[in-house]
Amino acid sequence: MITLTTAYVFCVVLFASFLQTLTGFGYALAAAPLLALAINPKDVVMLVLFTGLLVKAVMAWHTRREGCFSNVFLMFMASITGALPGAFVMAYISNDMLKIFIGIVLVAVTVLMYRQVTLRIQNHRIAQAVVGLNSGFLASTTSLNGPPIVLYYMNEEVEKETIRANLARYFVLGNTASLVLSYLLGTLNVSNLASNVAISIPALLIGFWVGEKAFSKVDSQMFRKLALGVISVSGMISLGSGLWNWLH
Repeated sequence: MITLTTAYVFCVVLFASFLQTLTGFGYALAAAPLLALAINPKDVVMLVLFTGLLVKAVMAWHTRREGCFSNVFLMFMASITGALPGAFVMAYISNDMLKIFIGIVLVAVTVLMYRQVTLRIQNHRIAQAVVGLNSGFLASTTSLNGPPIVLYYMNEEVEKETIRANLARYFVLGNTASLVLSYLLGTLNVSNLASNVAISIPALLIGFWVGEKAFSKVDSQMFRKLALGVISVSGMISLGSGLWNWLH
């Protein structure tokens, strides 16, 4: 029997999968807050990690000729290192103030990118390490680990196909590491996920199919605007959430 909650979870996952396929990121950004309105927040974290891994694995396979794991491995390893100071900061700095700061930075950077302001990078390995550190830091403080990677590739004027392909690989590594860690810590309860995962799989596939159709019709300029739009929205959500909690 299809309940209202079942239909809601299906629609949310379908939308998040579509966004992820179209832009290369944004699955957790779209899915987590919406799913938390209907199911247990602890289950939301694991469900988003698991279903996110599925859709990103499908994307990685589909884009196997356009991306390479070696292109993102340095950023991924740096992100693990960056997560450590992020956890430390969370223990000593107000979460709301951190959200406000990160929101301001994301909005400011997207404005600069909209204005076609770019940085000339001399050493790409160092730049990738710095980007990975920032991504890991954001992951452990706000869960917004995608924007630094996207902005780096846009700064380098990488083709939209390559950006999306490498993002899929970066997130496959990140989601896998998070799920393994959750399993080792005993926080991954597969039995609680089974029914929602069963609902999510067809939604993921439909969202991927529709997103792939839309992606083929989006040119580089539109892709850039869509990606920057998602980043700016995430920045404003972080800023708004921090300000709201701080003022109240």
